[in-house]
Amino acid sequence: MHRRMKTPIVTLTTTWGSQGFFVGMVKGALMSMVEGVQVVDISHHVEPFNLIAATFVVRHACMGFPPGTVHIIDVSANPTAEHPFVVVKARGQYYICCDDGLPSMVFGDAIEAVVALPLKEHVTYNFAAYTLFTRVARDLLSGVPMEQVGVPHGQLLQRKLTGWSQQGDMYRIMIQYIDSYGNAYLGMSYKEFMELRGGRGFLMRVREQVIVEVSTSYYQQQTQRLSSQEEQRRKLRLTVSATGQLELAYRDGSFAQLMGLRIDDSVLLEFRDEQ
Repeated sequence: MHRRMKTPIVTLTTTWGSQGFFVGMVKGALMSMVEGVQVVDISHHVEPFNLIAATFVVRHACMGFPPGTVHIIDVSANPTAEHPFVVVKARGQYYICCDDGLPSMVFGDAIEAVVALPLKEHVTYNFAAYTLFTRVARDLLSGVPMEQVGVPHGQLLQRKLTGWSQQGDMYRIMIQYIDSYGNAYLGMSYKEFMELRGGRGFLMRVREQVIVEVSTSYYQQQTQRLSSQEEQRRKLRLTVSATGQLELAYRDGSFAQLMGLRIDDSVLLEFRDEQ
């Protein structure tokens, strides 16, 4: 007999936005098929086809759920015969998505099992999250084994997420996510930063601007004046996000808009011995 989760949970990470009817369709289907299901909205505003942003969201928002949770991820659902829809089991949880590079970037060596989801003839999959993913979620939550949900899948599409790289005495750090406030999350953790820093001073170059200290909050007063003496520059913040990543913020608005930054842009970091 298949065992069900005591409290069935499904999360949704999508590009659908909050003004259309797609969220309602999927939630209605899940609630009709799975008694007592709790549907959690992770985000419906991931930039379409942006696997870097989707990877950041899934890594930091989905992995803390209880074992047995099912995650529906619809950010670039465009399967091919080689890279189909899949179910990935990692850390005791199930992720329904497309084998488009996202699973390999998110989970790496934490993957426990993978199956491909077979597609039926004469069935349209233009909205696979509704026509396919909800039914797979139902089966998984009711205790159906993965090998009965799909067929064995070989090597996932390998894609590497670049966080930062060293270039001589400089470090190039990628922007992996921009939140609704315009704060930019960097691909280097505060722990990594402090290990590399080793007590030295630093310069972080963002476009033509320079930041030389880490702030404890968005509103901390600057204790060291920068060379240009411009008020706007003193409002730029390098701080630490709740994810543990370095984060760039602007005290009076959107850092990304102010600096013209997008996901996958980069900033430069240089360490210097204190004089």
